[in-house]
Amino acid sequence: MRIVVSGGGTGGHIYPALAIARYAKEYLGAEVLYIGTTQGLERDLAPRTGISCRFIVVEGLQRKLSVRAFKTAWLALTAVLAARKELKAFRADVVVGTGGYVVAPVVFAAYSLGIRSAIMEMDALAGLANRMVSRFADVVMLGMAAGAASFPHAKRIEVTGNPRASEAVLAAKSSREAVRAALHLQHLPIVTIVSGSRGAKPINEAVLAWLQTSDLIGFQVVWITGDAHYENIQAALNTIRQPTRVCVLPYFHEMPALIALSALLVSRAGATILAELTALGVPAVLIPSPYVTHRHQDVNAAALTDEGAAVLIPEAELDANRLAHEVEGVLRRPVQLDAMKQASRRLGKPEALENIAAVLRELIVNGASGVKAK
Repeated sequence: MRIVVSGGGTGGHIYPALAIARYAKEYLGAEVLYIGTTQGLERDLAPRTGISCRFIVVEGLQRKLSVRAFKTAWLALTAVLAARKELKAFRADVVVGTGGYVVAPVVFAAYSLGIRSAIMEMDALAGLANRMVSRFADVVMLGMAAGAASFPHAKRIEVTGNPRASEAVLAAKSSREAVRAALHLQHLPIVTIVSGSRGAKPINEAVLAWLQTSDLIGFQVVWITGDAHYENIQAALNTIRQPTRVCVLPYFHEMPALIALSALLVSRAGATILAELTALGVPAVLIPSPYVTHRHQDVNAAALTDEGAAVLIPEAELDANRLAHEVEGVLRRPVQLDAMKQASRRLGKPEALENIAAVLRELIVNGASGVKAK
């Protein structure tokens, strides 16, 4: 079994691709090739995993007619040719793309060679590259059922779940208590606050103002500020009411285990963290980023809030009082908190990687295996 995995640009595309690649290699015994771009984060991240990698030159298509548009169109054509070369050399059985503009030439190349393909969409509102290639892919796999509306012309849709959900469950089991000990956490309900690797200034400012007035009665806080904000937050810690109840970190690598320990998560609404928290059955207070393309985090958040697994704070309405009202209000109502846990668990797909593997196996068995003679 030879599987090509492609995804690039941002962590939201790369980490799910790597999760699929690792699972295929370790549990399916497959030979795996990762195809990314020369410019994306995958150029650094993918080789660290030990998975075979190739990188092609491609840029996102321009939507306005210009000299740059002609350049990107030419790069798109050469990227398809480069991807065809890699697929032939690898003798791929199936291709799976997880988003980012590198997916388009790889899926087009697979289609031209008669190789079966699937794309994976993590968000409730699909990105341009995935929407563009969905007509050519044999299957569209979804992290959230709400994503189906983005693919009216798909040949087939399967709600598999986000591959990071499965990895989150495995990681949480293996390191949960080690994380509790490493962070010196008390046996109290934990509120974990995170807003991305670099952090978000509006969230950090609201959290600091909240902690300056709150006595944190009956719970503790783990606050991940992001690298860009950590030093300023550290300098202001002497102003908070209960410093012994607050653990402040710039970044944390063992997020699944920390989420599993949490009674409540305060977070942005990126697809990956939503997949992880629902797989672990953790309720959330969501503050969607208003700065992402087409505000797709609003749609992601709605998938949870509509089912009662989370409460929403629009960033425009975020301040210390609103944050305190939502966080402390939920913690004071154990019946509501338990109902949110159950709703989160119902939405979770901890079996996502098994579902994805089943789709890929079926494509290989029922489709044209290998490369057409061309």
